[in-house]
Amino acid sequence: MFRPIRGIAAGAVLAASLTACGGSGSGGGGTDPVGGGQAKAPLVLAADQVRTALVSKSSAPEGWKARSPKFLSPDDALRKCQDATETNCGGFVSYGTTYFLKLKQNADGRQGHLYFTVFSFKTPEDAQAAMKGLTKKERRKAGAEAKPLQISAGAEETDAFTGKHTEVHLRLGGVLVRLESTDLTANEPYADFATLQIDRIKKTAAGKNPDV
Repeated sequence: MFRPIRGIAAGAVLAASLTACGGSGSGGGGTDPVGGGQAKAPLVLAADQVRTALVSKSSAPEGWKARSPKFLSPDDALRKCQDATETNCGGFVSYGTTYFLKLKQNADGRQGHLYFTVFSFKTPEDAQAAMKGLTKKERRKAGAEAKPLQISAGAEETDAFTGKHTEVHLRLGGVLVRLESTDLTANEPYADFATLQIDRIKKTAAGKNPDV
């Protein structure tokens, strides 16, 4: 379903050089390279980089339509982070969101949505705390209906589950990503969508334009 996504291969190479680009669930920060040397800084995004990193209209795969990213004032963005994660969002930098609309309607005539949200923090520890709060809240809301969903997208931490809707939470350095579905089944290519978003974050952090 996905058109070839340029930059995925470059993202894989970049993963070897960026501290924050470990495998899903690996956690941890930078380490000294073999033979000594200075530890590399963790991946973080400035406020303007969040805008660049979010999935764009041109990155939507066949069968899906994307909208332009939405951003809030700094105060409203902080409140949104606090409400979503039920934490104080220490070290919060920026927030942005957008969504993909599935063009094919469901049997009941509804069209499914997949929402992408990116929260940026000053440190990986800040992002870890926010992710812990977000996951705790959403798993509590899902209750017994939550079923594990295996996602591998190149993040340092991943937590995904599906029920009435699907939630995919990923952390890459100081960046927290949330994918949230409405009116979609558990059979959508969530791993592809997550990989698309993580790859764009990696390219943005490396000073590259992910839409090129």
